[in-house]
Amino acid sequence: MLQLPHNIIIVNDFDYINGGAAKVAIDWARILKEKGHNIVFFSAVHQEQDKIEGVRYVCTNQAECLKDSSKIKGALRGLYNKKAYKDFKELLAEYSPEDTIVYIHGWIKALSCSIWNATKEMGFEVQVTAHDYFLACPNGGFYNYKLNKICHCRPMSVKCLLCNCDSRNYAFKLYRCARTFIQNTLVNIMGKTKRVISISDFSENVIKPYISSNVQIERIANPIDKLEQVERIDFSKNDYFLFVGRVSKEKGCDIFCQAISDCGVKGVVVGDGPELSALKEKFAEANIEFVGWKSRLEVFGYMKKARALVFPSRWYEAAPLTVPEALSIGLPCIVSDCCAARDYIKREEDGVVYSLYSDLKTAIMSYKMAE
Repeated sequence: MLQLPHNIIIVNDFDYINGGAAKVAIDWARILKEKGHNIVFFSAVHQEQDKIEGVRYVCTNQAECLKDSSKIKGALRGLYNKKAYKDFKELLAEYSPEDTIVYIHGWIKALSCSIWNATKEMGFEVQVTAHDYFLACPNGGFYNYKLNKICHCRPMSVKCLLCNCDSRNYAFKLYRCARTFIQNTLVNIMGKTKRVISISDFSENVIKPYISSNVQIERIANPIDKLEQVERIDFSKNDYFLFVGRVSKEKGCDIFCQAISDCGVKGVVVGDGPELSALKEKFAEANIEFVGWKSRLEVFGYMKKARALVFPSRWYEAAPLTVPEALSIGLPCIVSDCCAARDYIKREEDGVVYSLYSDLKTAIMSYKMAE
């Protein structure tokens, strides 16, 4: 762990858990507070949950840009949030750069790149955790949502600008490109960042070519949840395969459902998302139970009764938390080779890394038949 000053200002779009990046930001606030640091949590979108005693919360009290009541105002704020810039400067004025660091987790959905201008003008050191690839890629994933496959275009190249890869439409892709141009050229966030925190070997290899040579890259793994005083499970006695995550195309839930159906085994899908209704209808005759979103403890409950966790992500997922959490209780994982989850499969008992769909079915059948 880096040597950190006494005051740490953690920055994230949301001050409550609504996804992996927010969860990690909140976990680090808790961990660093317990280590004796003075923690300030700066955000745009606020909810009265997941608050840590002793942590100071400062919020611009704005909606997520895409959910603003005015689409035009929301879009402009996504490009450059003037209120976030002003409020953050006022917050920074209360602290000294000599004993304070700014630790950025998420900024794309509400705060915008304007916070980097505030830190530069006030003379504060900035480090940012690369939870995804928004430091370089306009859609943050090096993923073509129209073709449902990895995108190999160089970010912001002519080929990238002409590629209709966005999950919405081409107009929104151009908006994302404008946001990236402002972020990386006009604001020049790399020139205002001292350190990028990478969270896996896999994601670092993907993002490293786009990090300025004068910016340090440091590896700090995401903290993961573990059950207290739990025995490692005997998965051989369990009868279903488990998917946990957002039910969306890039997460590969449809691949999981198709493999479960083809193999004639039982599956459980924990999660919600845009593909849920369609998958429920398509696989109504398969032995798959869709249980919706569940709490952390409920997810562990499903893990303890599973034969294996299947993690069929289609995109360059940077450091999924689900796989190490499953491994922590002895649940083997079957993971795709195009995401950082493969970094966790180090021993035979950890599970299997697959490439082709036929490999996935073979892995599932091998666990089905294991004694």
